[in-house]
Amino acid sequence: MSVRYKLVKRKDLSKDAPEGAQKIYASVNNNGTLAYKQMCQAIAAYSTASPGDVHLVIDGLLFVLKDSLLRGEIVQMGDFGRFQVNVGSSGAATAEEFKASMIRKPRIVFRPSVELKDILNKVSFERIATEAGPSADGGGGGGEDDRPVIE
Repeated sequence: MSVRYKLVKRKDLSKDAPEGAQKIYASVNNNGTLAYKQMCQAIAAYSTASPGDVHLVIDGLLFVLKDSLLRGEIVQMGDFGRFQVNVGSSGAATAEEFKASMIRKPRIVFRPSVELKDILNKVSFERIATEAGPSADGGGGGGEDDRPVIE
């Protein structure tokens, strides 16, 4: 399967780009969303578990994942990868000057396993043909884009 992309015009982020300059960038055109219920049914089709059993196991996994992350643990999930909580902060000159309020909002980081990352070596790309190419409004094809459009 190919990853489909479209071309969009966006602000030129080059170091010395002139004010208002734009460039053409690739934007992945997603092919929809796999709903949770459909995922449970698909997993059940590959096993002897029912879709309900799969749902219960995934719910249990989520419960344990949340609980472990709140305890500060890295959660290793075999060939899937690992999850952990990560934070950043402002700096202070000394330990005495550092305050907990300097810590930015925590985030959950997922690091895929080597096996999961290996699928990226199999990705091919397919450009979506558009009638007029990329437009000034960031258009240029179907699908949704999660990045802001430059007017």
